[in-house]
Amino acid sequence: MTDVVSLTLPAGPGWNGVAELVLAGLGARLDLPYDRIDELQLATSTVLADAAGSDVRLEASASEDRVDIRVGPLAVAAGDPGRRRVLDTLADGVEFDPGEDGAVWAVLTFARGGAR
Repeated sequence: MTDVVSLTLPAGPGWNGVAELVLAGLGARLDLPYDRIDELQLATSTVLADAAGSDVRLEASASEDRVDIRVGPLAVAAGDPGRRRVLDTLADGVEFDPGEDGAVWAVLTFARGGAR
């Protein structure tokens, strides 16, 4: 079974707390370790800083072995090397994909066990 949470927020740092709260609730429901929830929240907030447009969408899906966070649309700068190093440290997998609308979307993958 796969759980999916979808959230559309106004772009801007004032709304990151809402995303973090939703992700904390999802992490608690999935019995993720606290440090894993922190990594998930920090990586997602990092990506949210590159939101393009007035709204940003966050989709979190969970399976037995992992949690995937998809965020977009993002500015092209989202994949810059400095930001990528931060994300690679926090997440088990990081991809930047063009969405159907041609905008950049980040897909962050986290192992459910907490060990990388």
